Amino acid sequence: MIRTAAATAAILLATTTLAAAQPLDQAIHDFIYAQGFAAEDIPGLEVRLIDQWFDLTVTTPGGTVGPLEKAMLIADKSIESGRTRTAIAYGEMIAENGAPYSFIEVRHYNMAAVIHAETADAYGIENTAPVEEFGRGPHMAWRFVFTPEMNNAAILLEASSRIISDKEASKADCMGRPCLDPYAGFDTVEWTEIEGQVADWPELYATQSDETSTPAHAIAQLAVFGFWANAESGDYQWTGGEHPEAARGAEPYRFIGIDRNLGQEASIDAVWQETLLNDDALSEIAFRRAEVGGTVYLMRSSVSR
Repeated sequence: MIRTAAATAAILLATTTLAAAQPLDQAIHDFIYAQGFAAEDIPGLEVRLIDQWFDLTVTTPGGTVGPLEKAMLIADKSIESGRTRTAIAYGEMIAENGAPYSFIEVRHYNMAAVIHAETADAYGIENTAPVEEFGRGPHMAWRFVFTPEMNNAAILLEASSRIISDKEASKADCMGRPCLDPYAGFDTVEWTEIEGQVADWPELYATQSDETSTPAHAIAQLAVFGFWANAESGDYQWTGGEHPEAARGAEPYRFIGIDRNLGQEASIDAVWQETLLNDDALSEIAFRRAEVGGTVYLMRSSVSR
């Protein structure tokens, strides 16, 4: 059979497009359906997000919120504990049309049992409230894939989750720290305190819980602080920042650690680490937002090439 030049070109274009799409599709499949992970109901998760948006009158509620905050909002609702340690890993692939696809893993540890045991050792079990009052729920691992669409900075495409056993959690690493060690903080790095404050913007979801900022809000403030989001207009808008030239596939290059209420005072300590920088002088940069007793401290650290 003889094909016209136009028909042949169309077939070649379709084949090329399909071949280009396959690595992305395969990466999403491999990421979401990694061993032990079970697929989540996407409409159900979207409802969980919708329930958290303050303004449902706009065309796209939560449309300016980025994928990291949305992932955190979903994961944080999965356990009833205000004493948590969270480790987030972020990778990104760019589609043929230039759209970024965010690959996010959130490991969310319920530290209630650990804090309960520490309290009982210090004050006696008879003077310690039941462990359930410290927080409920298992350790959980989540995987999400987001992409922007129209006026929405992050549409949830796929998600999966699994329970992390106590045995696994006891051996796990959270940004260079034992995940279940409440005393392992971020002070092993040399931090430089920065004067100033992050801009405010109208609340899009709950930014306070148990006298401290929520993990999602801490992420949003760090995003603005590091120019991965913008609030100069008075409203919040996720931008995502520059894609690293050295990034390969969906391998993570952005890491976030969050400790919440692990000490005596109400507190939340969050670090955003960016690696594979497109910079001649720096290979890594990190920003830290430490909040204790309602006071917020901003810090910076970097690694030179």
